[in-house]
Amino acid sequence: MGEKNLKLPLILKQTMVRANAMIVVKAIGLVGKVFMTRFVGAEGMGLYQLAYSFYSLILMIISGGLPTALGMFTAKYTARGWRLFKFFAVFMMLAGIACSVLVFRFSTSIANLLGYPQLNFAIRYLSPAILVVPLLSLLRGYLQGLERYTTIALSEIIEQSVRIGTLMCMVPLFIQSGIEFAVGGAVLGTFTGAIVSFAILSAFFIYNRPVIGLSPSPLPSIRTDLPLLVQASLAIALTRLLIPASDFIDAMIIPQRLQVAGVSPKESAEMFGTVTGIALVVAYMPTLITGSLTHTLTMKITADWQNRLYHLFYKKSYIAMHIAWVWGLASGFFIFKYASEISLYIFGIQNAANPIKSLAMLPLVVGLREVTTSILWAKNQKKTPFIGLCIGVLSNFMILYTLLAIPKFGYIGMCVGVIMMELVSTFWNFHALQLLQRPKSRTIIFLLIDVLIFEAILIMCTLCSKALTLLNWSESIIMVVEIIHFCCWCTLFLKVKLKALA
Repeated sequence: MGEKNLKLPLILKQTMVRANAMIVVKAIGLVGKVFMTRFVGAEGMGLYQLAYSFYSLILMIISGGLPTALGMFTAKYTARGWRLFKFFAVFMMLAGIACSVLVFRFSTSIANLLGYPQLNFAIRYLSPAILVVPLLSLLRGYLQGLERYTTIALSEIIEQSVRIGTLMCMVPLFIQSGIEFAVGGAVLGTFTGAIVSFAILSAFFIYNRPVIGLSPSPLPSIRTDLPLLVQASLAIALTRLLIPASDFIDAMIIPQRLQVAGVSPKESAEMFGTVTGIALVVAYMPTLITGSLTHTLTMKITADWQNRLYHLFYKKSYIAMHIAWVWGLASGFFIFKYASEISLYIFGIQNAANPIKSLAMLPLVVGLREVTTSILWAKNQKKTPFIGLCIGVLSNFMILYTLLAIPKFGYIGMCVGVIMMELVSTFWNFHALQLLQRPKSRTIIFLLIDVLIFEAILIMCTLCSKALTLLNWSESIIMVVEIIHFCCWCTLFLKVKLKALA
């Protein structure tokens, strides 16, 4: 029992390191998106997202679930994991070289397939990353099996910093030659970030090689381990391939269906960039908090469920659901209220305000989906969230294909598709957890009170800002004061709510 108590703080520390690194990486990525949008506009962001959708799909096809499967295998059998790492590193290198050369050679055809021949330059600049990134992922998977979580987290931050640094250097340099060349310079950061991170991780690995060590006992044949790892890898890959495949199909469907509705290719790229590169980035940013919450939550409630501590399991799940609910409401109201300011002052684009406002409910829906997914995973119902996500993705495709071909339904169709995908996935999880069966009237009343409280905070902040106009303050100062006022009241409400739940 004492041994378990000694291990728990270490596990929590490792979880928080990973969660904090994820927040830093996403924050750096947001800086890059803002910087790039201000230089290349919505059209450039659309081309950037189109190129990346193809790259993400190829990357997932090459690496699949190998890094995760190798990490899980290495955690159990360290020496055998090292042997498999060497074997698959050679495989990844050969596959990466082949795919990299093919992508570079057929970049024109790929660009035409995506519907934008000007992407030829960007796709060629992505080809070197196809060689390096799978090797980097495999090395991280192996180090994860050795529980080098801090090293992995630092490598992710370094990779993102170098990537965005390259983007911020290359985009101003190439923008004079045209938007397509600026996008190519931006995606080059994927390669530079990966190669620097891989070099640092390799140096760490070589330096710590004596600590890792090898097993002196004879090892079973590699033919025994290969089927186990490949089988686990395929199972993981099927789950993880869904989102990149969905993004790639979106990238092909959306511009084409918009053009059916009479929108020009240039405007299609702008609309695609506005939604996927700006509105969705803003809407999903608050989910970093719920993402960090689920990283910690999954580990805790899984242990409670396995140890049959059902009272603690349901109590922690209940608290997490309430945190996701309150945080989703607070961030959703904020995004809805300040969509115009976010669009204009942060991204420098006016027409992103309506899509941002339309997606304001996503932090709430996604937060609840993530928490319910963690609960289902803890109960060993891993297939349920995946099935729900598949149905959600299918509904998204149907909505996109139908609505985008209708004139003036472009932004509406894209936003409705994303919202429906998340809603279907969330309600599927709710149904599996039986949260929709006979909800208590008392619970409904409390949830409505929370909504009314945030409405009151919003109204109060608006009235106060109108009162400040009598002081002849500048519009920007009044806006900053209003935002600070809103955040202070929301923070106070969150504290009160958390104390009540404790």
